[in-house]
Amino acid sequence: MALVALASAKGSPGVTTAGLVLGALWPRPVLLAECDPAGSDVAIRMTAPGGQPLNSDRGLVSLAAAGRKGLGDDVIMAHSQQLDGGLDAMIGVRSPEQIGGMGGLWAPLGITFNQMHNTDVLADCGRIGPASPQLPVVQAARLVVLVCTATGSSVAHLRERLSSLVHHVDARLGVIVVADPKRRDGVKQVWSVLDAMSVQVQHRWHLAYDPAGAAFFDGRGHGRLDRTALIRTATEIAAEMAASVAMPSQYEYDMAQAAFPGGEVRPGPDLEARR
Repeated sequence: MALVALASAKGSPGVTTAGLVLGALWPRPVLLAECDPAGSDVAIRMTAPGGQPLNSDRGLVSLAAAGRKGLGDDVIMAHSQQLDGGLDAMIGVRSPEQIGGMGGLWAPLGITFNQMHNTDVLADCGRIGPASPQLPVVQAARLVVLVCTATGSSVAHLRERLSSLVHHVDARLGVIVVADPKRRDGVKQVWSVLDAMSVQVQHRWHLAYDPAGAAFFDGRGHGRLDRTALIRTATEIAAEMAASVAMPSQYEYDMAQAAFPGGEVRPGPDLEARR
């Protein structure tokens, strides 16, 4: 299966909400992993089935202790828990101070996330930069998606982060712009900025800025969730994103060719389409 890293260039443009809604709509088994050093939002915003509080001690921190003996699918899932609605989640640290106990877990954790046998992983990595402790998780991902808004400040930080990130990751890149559905001009301006860059961003999505829909992922929702603009736009994004990571990338195909130069290594359908 595959690891998708969701991150922001600056501030909180909606990475956690995007992770929750995409995870809820993901077409295959999926785990939402909170890898944001700033601290967990999911444990505060969401509940366990039946409205019970989530166990904030079971997650990334408990995994750090257990992971010293090795990581694997069973270990990952043993330190995860189910949210009300059915989404599996690994709760992040309670506070930034707990990051010091993570040690060298980040690199093997990212590799394990990307190699889980029956589950995709959506990693909420929060704000990232070259010195971010969770960067090894981002580097292990098959797809790295930066979330931004259509404001000038957010786009400026997006441009700077993409220019830096391309030197640290080999994954395909994507951008989600969180914007009012009526502000398509603002979204187009973001695409124009990306077009002017030398960095190749393979995937671009517009996720509706929708406080009424987002309230459902903060314990405050009312009415029909499926009728919200957030769900309408996220449904299409989740399907496209899941399909994109289900196919081998050009990088993975090249690596397979290098490892088996005389073998019958064939490109996936996305690579055939490029030829």
